[in-house]
Amino acid sequence: MGYKGEIMEDIQYTNTMKGSELVLQTVKKRQKPGMIVFTVLTAILFLLGVVGFIIENYVLVAVAIMFMWIPLIFMIIFIVRYTHPMKCNPLKKNPVLLKQADWMIANMNYQDEILIISPNFFAPKSDISAVIPVQEVLLMYKRVVTTNLTTMYFWVVDTVRGSVSIPYTKKQEELISRSVQILTPLCPYVKVGHSQENLNYREYMKTMWEQTQKNQGTM
Repeated sequence: MGYKGEIMEDIQYTNTMKGSELVLQTVKKRQKPGMIVFTVLTAILFLLGVVGFIIENYVLVAVAIMFMWIPLIFMIIFIVRYTHPMKCNPLKKNPVLLKQADWMIANMNYQDEILIISPNFFAPKSDISAVIPVQEVLLMYKRVVTTNLTTMYFWVVDTVRGSVSIPYTKKQEELISRSVQILTPLCPYVKVGHSQENLNYREYMKTMWEQTQKNQGTM
């Protein structure tokens, strides 16, 4: 579980909104770029085949047909995902995600440019489909990624199921600190800060959780 996205324009959600509808919109929106790109590639190769047929260049026709299947298959995959978002991750991995999102929005008690927080669930605004139960949070810490071109900031949330990286900007450091102060008391098993002790704690708790799930037959 993870997300690498752009800092998005702040959207103010209200308790009257349906969290499930917002999640479905987010999941479907992700399919659009791929759907458009592979549709265009398929159309280009199809037109090349038509041109080759018209000018009686059957080598061009054969090449166009041979390569057209690749973008065509991806185009179909993205169309199916767009029309059936329940087949997409994270909905496929978490069957109760829509119910969690509905509860989160209906009981939301805090939001800023980065996070939506309710007593039982929270999510990054950059990816509202990444709903995180507070009971599953084990570790939170800041991660800075520096390249030759830029520096990127992430607040990493490690849970029993995986990790979510929440992007923010340098200007939002004070804001993320305040958000974490609000969020931390809601997470009964969380440790804050990247240290070997905390990493060992995370691995121990994940192992215990996985063993419990295995014993209960839910994995």
